[in-house]
Amino acid sequence: MNPRMRAPLICFALALAGVLYGAPAAGQDRPATAAAQDISLPVKGQHLLPLPGTPTRIAVADPAVADVKILPAAAGRPAAVMLIGKQAGTTEVQVWARGSRTPMAWTVRVAGAVQAELARRGLAGEAQVDVAGAHAVVSGQSQSALAHQNAVAAAAAAVGGQQVVDVATAGPGGVVQVEVKVVELSRSVMKQVGLSMAGSAGGWGFGTRTAPDGFNVPGSIAGRGLLGEGFSLLFDSNDFGATLRLLQSNGMARVLAEPTLVALSGQSASFLAGGEIPVPESGGLGTQNVVFKPFGIGLTVTPTVLSRERIALKVAPEASELDYVNGIPIVNGENTTLIPALRTRRADTMVELGDGESFVISGLVSRQTKASVNKVPFLGELPIIGSFFRGIEYSQEERELVIVVTPRLVRPIARGVSLPLPGERQEQADSLANAWGYYLMGPAGGQQVPGFSR
Repeated sequence: MNPRMRAPLICFALALAGVLYGAPAAGQDRPATAAAQDISLPVKGQHLLPLPGTPTRIAVADPAVADVKILPAAAGRPAAVMLIGKQAGTTEVQVWARGSRTPMAWTVRVAGAVQAELARRGLAGEAQVDVAGAHAVVSGQSQSALAHQNAVAAAAAAVGGQQVVDVATAGPGGVVQVEVKVVELSRSVMKQVGLSMAGSAGGWGFGTRTAPDGFNVPGSIAGRGLLGEGFSLLFDSNDFGATLRLLQSNGMARVLAEPTLVALSGQSASFLAGGEIPVPESGGLGTQNVVFKPFGIGLTVTPTVLSRERIALKVAPEASELDYVNGIPIVNGENTTLIPALRTRRADTMVELGDGESFVISGLVSRQTKASVNKVPFLGELPIIGSFFRGIEYSQEERELVIVVTPRLVRPIARGVSLPLPGERQEQADSLANAWGYYLMGPAGGQQVPGFSR
């Protein structure tokens, strides 16, 4: 090989060997940095950090946020550093102690007046509110949607309603189960028998001045209080089912729907018990389209978990029925089709309840007036004198829609839990065995109910 080429090749080989074998050695000699610990303190607040040895070097990333003061070791007290918060913000502090190649690191968060007040009241949770001039930043995770809302409102108030950057997240809201009961009360029948609904401090009240004839009162309810000859009933929301059965048995109420909806916090759930009617509409260029309109009992609920025991619930019930009296006839050649109208009762409200509490929506009243003519045949149709032989009787039917809503916080069943199926634990007893034989010898035969398995 040419001597002039040999020297550069030897230098290149030595340099390559230094890269391959020297880099790991340098990496092994480089000191490691310990994981940073979080420290929070208010503005003008202090925090003492003990050290394992005398500090030899201190580094502060942003001295405008926090300052460090060295406290030398004294009799019975090791060396330490004092962190002092200067203004709201976040900075990094590293301290090297004598005899240690690994620095100790801390992430110092200095809370401003807004964040300190939220923390004192326990509203923000883990959310951080940082204010810089006319801008505010909300970060971290709040304990609930209500805490997140309070943190954002406090940040907006701190900057005078200026720009607020919200990058925080709210804690998991959970799942809400909403039990709904839609009841239709016949106010006309209740007025005929003298039964009226009235509120009371302890819950609900039903009462009459005179006992109506033919009104059946169950013994469990009648024992709650009779005022003279009248009927009186006072109960709370837990006794609503017993009173509803009382009204149903006397033909004064009927349950239209009793669904149970489950929704995530902040999401909507709805149901419809009814049907759809076809309604023709013009499609242009002489064509017709058919659009289906829903009718029946519908409900849309939107629960939002505010805290562990508080739920904000938006409820939008709707009840519609077909109305052939106000329908529109459509003539197509020799055929006439009657398109019924929809008689609708609708409400929209938002309430805040506790877990398991109930509230009632009422006042959706439907009135229908009917006229019946009673007349003497032939004589009632005569002009002028016919009015003496016929009479017109008007009757008004009133129905009120009552909706009872009960939200509950639910949690899913743990993984791997085996749940019994309906009928799984039932056994078919011997038809000849009596009650004493069942208690003394157990189920006869041990046969299973047909169609079910263990």
